[in-house]
Amino acid sequence: MEKYQNAKYVFVVGIGGSDLASKAIWNAMTLHKLNVNKKIFFLESPDVREYEEIENLVDSGIFNAEEIVLIIISKSGETTETIQTFNKIFQILTSKFGESVSDRTILISTEESSLWKIGEERKVEFISWQGDVGGRFSAFTTPHTTILSIAGLNAYDFVEGGKEMAKKCEDENSKATNLAQNIFDNYKREIKILDFFIFNSELEDLGKWCRQLIAESISLITPTVSIGPVDLHSMLELYLGGPKSRFTIFIRSFKEIDGGVNEMAYKNVTATYKKATLPFEKYEMPEISERELGKFMAFMIEMTLDLAELLSINPYDQPAVENYKKSIKI
Repeated sequence: MEKYQNAKYVFVVGIGGSDLASKAIWNAMTLHKLNVNKKIFFLESPDVREYEEIENLVDSGIFNAEEIVLIIISKSGETTETIQTFNKIFQILTSKFGESVSDRTILISTEESSLWKIGEERKVEFISWQGDVGGRFSAFTTPHTTILSIAGLNAYDFVEGGKEMAKKCEDENSKATNLAQNIFDNYKREIKILDFFIFNSELEDLGKWCRQLIAESISLITPTVSIGPVDLHSMLELYLGGPKSRFTIFIRSFKEIDGGVNEMAYKNVTATYKKATLPFEKYEMPEISERELGKFMAFMIEMTLDLAELLSINPYDQPAVENYKKSIKI
């Protein structure tokens, strides 16, 4: 991956589990920083306007192929949105830089898939997606660590944080196991909404990653994402005065909201939830870093697997999603 390290513009084509983990890490680490010298575009299923904006950027703002890297990700290699987006972005880039774009393209997929065959025709670089782990459980696998490395983030620390948390979760009385039990106990009381209440705006996509993890693994529970303190001014009446059907996980970093009105809002709302006897737990990070984000993702994966076991469901299956994918093939 060394030849891509100086790329200023990284185009990532994927959707759902193929890009959401790395997108969450990238935005968590860079969203409010002004000195980031790379631009990453996560192209999940762009519309006409987005393609036009990318074309304008390529025409007027990118001067040679060495400034770009195009990464295509799909475990199955059959995802319609990804194949179509790959075709369009590759066309935009080759219209300016010609065949040299192939040398700046990485395709990560299953060998002999439709996407793989397209990549062979275009003579791009390949990374074979090994093993059965994919989608929402793939945060620590090659597709995401490749993106993080090219983005200039510390993929090693991210993976090591995940390993550290996974080791802690081997304890049968771990925090992840206890959280799963708490959610399950409340589920039996008809509390079937799980809200990830994020108190750092840069972690919003991390909340969306959690949402996919729960939605596709635990289809009996509805995951939602709230952003504090913004949603305290738009959703709190529902949360406090509406149906008592929501279990909340408050998520924040100490360092990023230490002191000030955001800190006050966090303390006040958790105290209010406690007074109102609304079920909730907290997950608090000392800082937003690759290692701490790795710990969080591993924690959530372990909690999800424990919860699936309590609910007696298979967390790895997703027949409804597979049926949907078949219905939109073009």
